Amino acid sequence: MKVTDARLEQPTARYLWLYVLIVWVGLNLRPSIAAVGPLLDRIQGELSVSYTTASLLTTLPFLAMGLACFQGMQLIRRWDRHRIVMGSLSLIGLASLMRLFGDSFMLLALSAIAIGAGIALIQALMPALIKVTLPNTVETATGLYIGAIIGGGALASGLAPWFAALGGWRLGLAGWAILVPIALLLWHRHGGQMLTPVPRERSAEATPLSHIPRAWTLALFFGFGTAGYACVMAWLPPYYLALGWSAGDAGLLLGYVTLLQVVASVGAPFLVRYSLDRRRALYLTVGMSLIGFVGLYVKPDGVAFAVLWGTLLGLGIGALFSLSVLVPMDHHRDPARVGDLAAFVQGHGYLVAAVATLLSGMARDMLSGFDTAWVALAGLFAIMLVMSWRFDPHYYPRHID
Repeated sequence: MKVTDARLEQPTARYLWLYVLIVWVGLNLRPSIAAVGPLLDRIQGELSVSYTTASLLTTLPFLAMGLACFQGMQLIRRWDRHRIVMGSLSLIGLASLMRLFGDSFMLLALSAIAIGAGIALIQALMPALIKVTLPNTVETATGLYIGAIIGGGALASGLAPWFAALGGWRLGLAGWAILVPIALLLWHRHGGQMLTPVPRERSAEATPLSHIPRAWTLALFFGFGTAGYACVMAWLPPYYLALGWSAGDAGLLLGYVTLLQVVASVGAPFLVRYSLDRRRALYLTVGMSLIGFVGLYVKPDGVAFAVLWGTLLGLGIGALFSLSVLVPMDHHRDPARVGDLAAFVQGHGYLVAAVATLLSGMARDMLSGFDTAWVALAGLFAIMLVMSWRFDPHYYPRHID
């Protein structure tokens, strides 16, 4: 009887530690980016840079994430995945610590590139890892993973001003390296033993993803959604600061939005777990986000309206982030092919997001406001509504071989 109980407990413990690893690693993938928005005015003031230049601190990580994703699965197939995660986490931590010595914008920019590269390698690995190790709970594991990513961003956006109050904006940017040692310890002790090798089916026969229209559709969809997330994180506090809000109130609004993003990102995959047809959920989440961006343009001021638009954007973008990671995973049963598709989608998608963030900063400098950015994002999300209609799971096999 004792032997039977031990056999039953071993898989349970294994899955529990896998969830812990997924969550804790996810927590490290956004704080170094999300901390920039609430501290942007202080960085600009001390380093005397424009909005366009300052936007590079958000743009460069996404650019690096996009470029690194292209090579992510190649590295995963050649190198030990355990060491890739350890090395990537170490890179994020060391690059974050560099910011304590951020006396020049160039140093901050280099740290942003290094952080983005580290994040990209981990994100290229995770979808295939989840698909192969937790095939029966893909939606739940994906929700926890995305929730942890956004949760790390929420933690940073809410606490960065407090860190800055203790040691200046440099500590507000660099303090998030404190999360890395725990992730390294957990991964060192459990990661190598628990991560099942990713099998590869029909790899020699597979059509290159760059030749598949559906892969590009998924990449654009992910990119437009990530652009919305990045611009909200980067520009919502400065937008309300320009409207006369205090830094504390603007930070609280962003913290509220990101908290809702965490809740929605975890809850959305759980709610849609019984059906591969995610289109109704996509219509709802994209539509909520679209209304939120229109609201920021039409009626931004007033606490009640700010909270309303923030609620729609928090719930909409948070759920959409999870769904835009989950939908590519639905397209194929081969975990390795899913990993390749995820790297392709996220690589190109993050490049789209980087360009959108940079253009929004340029528009702010040229037009002295963020209104153009909100209108442009509303247009992108309107396009996403149309794109959502095409994600019919009955036709997935004909789109990705």
